[in-house]
Amino acid sequence: MNKILQVKLKFSNEKNNQRPNARNLRAHAETSIDKIDSICDDLRTILRFYKNSPQFLENILVDVNYNDIIAKSNRVQALLKPSGKKTNDMVVGARFSDAPEGQENHIITYYVDRMTIENTIENLKKVKKFLQNKLNGKATASNFNEPDNKLKYEGYELSKSKIRDFIVDCSVVESLSVPHISNVPDKESFLVTFYKTELSVAKLLEKLKVDDIKHQYYFYGDDTISVNKELYNFLETNVPYLISMVSSDFSKITLADIKEDNAEEEIIIPDPAHEPTIGVIDTLFDENVYFGNWVENVDYLDEIEKLMDKGKDRTHGTAISSIIVDGPRLNPWLDDGCGRFKVRHFGVCAERISTVKLMKKIKEIIANNSDIHVWNLSLGTDDEVSKNFISYDAAVLDELQAQKNIVFVISGTNDNRSTKNGILRVGSPADSLNSIVVNSVRRDGTPASYSRKGNILSFFNKPDVSYYGGDYNERIKVYTSNGEMNEYGTSFAAPWISRKLCYLIDVVGLPREVAKALIIDSAAGWEYKLGAYKNKDILGYGVIPIDISRILSSESREIRFIVYGTSQSYKTTNYAIPVPRDDENKYPYIARATMCYFPDCSRAQGVDYTNRELSMKFGRVKPNGQIDDINENIQDEEGLHADERQSRKEFRKWENTKFISKVLKANRPIVSYGERLWGISVISKERLSSQMEKDLNFGAVITLREVNGINRIEDFIKACTLRGWIVSEIDVENQIDVYNTNQEEIVFD
Repeated sequence: MNKILQVKLKFSNEKNNQRPNARNLRAHAETSIDKIDSICDDLRTILRFYKNSPQFLENILVDVNYNDIIAKSNRVQALLKPSGKKTNDMVVGARFSDAPEGQENHIITYYVDRMTIENTIENLKKVKKFLQNKLNGKATASNFNEPDNKLKYEGYELSKSKIRDFIVDCSVVESLSVPHISNVPDKESFLVTFYKTELSVAKLLEKLKVDDIKHQYYFYGDDTISVNKELYNFLETNVPYLISMVSSDFSKITLADIKEDNAEEEIIIPDPAHEPTIGVIDTLFDENVYFGNWVENVDYLDEIEKLMDKGKDRTHGTAISSIIVDGPRLNPWLDDGCGRFKVRHFGVCAERISTVKLMKKIKEIIANNSDIHVWNLSLGTDDEVSKNFISYDAAVLDELQAQKNIVFVISGTNDNRSTKNGILRVGSPADSLNSIVVNSVRRDGTPASYSRKGNILSFFNKPDVSYYGGDYNERIKVYTSNGEMNEYGTSFAAPWISRKLCYLIDVVGLPREVAKALIIDSAAGWEYKLGAYKNKDILGYGVIPIDISRILSSESREIRFIVYGTSQSYKTTNYAIPVPRDDENKYPYIARATMCYFPDCSRAQGVDYTNRELSMKFGRVKPNGQIDDINENIQDEEGLHADERQSRKEFRKWENTKFISKVLKANRPIVSYGERLWGISVISKERLSSQMEKDLNFGAVITLREVNGINRIEDFIKACTLRGWIVSEIDVENQIDVYNTNQEEIVFD
């Protein structure tokens, strides 16, 4: 076995020197005078609707229904453009059309003034004349695109660029309409989020003359409110076009049927010493269990909750902490080699809690416990997450992780139906993108009977990974107030991953980005691209190895190393990774790489949720200086084009985990490009119009497997050292000694 290497690469920052090309029609796109007439009719219908509706807003909300999944650069630029502003600055929401999976198109909501819409109609009339006079009523790629066609644009009261922008805009638009909400859950209480405008929710309710005695509601922020079903129906009847998102308002625990273990032996556990601490946010904890000294318990309840929850069951919360503290003793076959962990346990409810209240508590807990890096959360909703927006609670967790040096490990939620008809999508907050979401498998690695599925927003890969959480006939041992018990559920898979993650971060000393990448890379292995990806909706990237040593090592024929960097500009690069060659001057390897980062996100942007994209390329450096990427990623290369649907599906554009792999079935060495080496590049893109406001850290795990079975790791270490790079082996025993030394108190005489 080889140890994992930590290589401190020197990255360079490069600006984006590519100039945007002239806007052209896509290969099979077209804009006809009939299409322009249809768009003008849509805009007039929208104006009439708002003229005949109560005037609550200063401006107008408009849905642009695109005919594809559309990149930011291909969104409308002339249609709905206010004077002195960009159309993209007017975006207040984005969702997908109701279509079969894989066939969805973008619906993007804009907030513009009436004058802008009227001007758009007038300008479209001018563009229509241009089409009639110059292109026989229809623009196509063959008669319109530059540089092949030289058209004259004078005499139409619009500049050449504006005429072209209108024509290209119309080619990507199916229709325009007034926003409306769909697929509302059948519940008694809701979280309702309104489009962000100048009108606050409080002011809207005042204008609607909502009786706050008759209707109980609670505000959270400027645009979200918790309401009952009666008030929701009132809002949907009167202002349906103002409602952006609707979701469930309760997180709860549903315990499986419990099997008690009648063994009554006294369990002895040593007192805690320097072990790291994992945060647990769950139901209440019983301090009288044998491992009580290992748990710093806080019943995080207000006075009313304390009265209501007095004497309530503390089974679930205690069971979760038992796995984190002493899971391997309870389940010897799951001994991960991580030892024991201390727990800081926050009991936030007995069984059921409002989502808004839960998130308020979590924000307070995180703010006051900055020493904890890993947080376990096994609370969730039964309701399926939406295909069009991230849940309120998941968005809060993502925001916390973007701002602070923490990682949440979240259970993938269970299907608790007595009769299962199809596979449910996961419940919130298992749609949190920055968190590690864990589904459950049986001992043989097959999905548990109660498994739920991703993907999130029809695209993002959730769950992230899977682990052993038992099933009704093969359970996980836990410890509660009633002694040892046998349980199953994703709730009991997640704590094992919290243990591994805390070990990597707090004991080994890895940045959270690298630790998360290691977890996912170890689950994926070489099998993911060879077929395991077919089960990614349920298993994520795969089942994580039990023993931590398997995560922190590689086969003797592999070179596995981690890199950590910061994206500070458009492009972050290193073109001089000295991968060893064979005697024929070839590279005898297959390769894979995993990268993770924690971006800011915007729930108001709907399906376009992540604000920043980091795209990774890794491979040989070609004579032209470009990287011959192992995943054949052609994004951002001059002269090549990948549309948005392809970029998302094949290259995981906008996803905060990137897994790339090149597995050659013949496993033959690949040629080298002269004296050039291997390189890595990370390209940054912003979703919104604003420029990069802050640096963004990333961690990557890269694995090279020698196809002939030769161990070349020493050659790699020497070559890196000759370049002046610091290369260190991750020695687990040494890291434990360093950790323990750092935890010792120094007493001055």
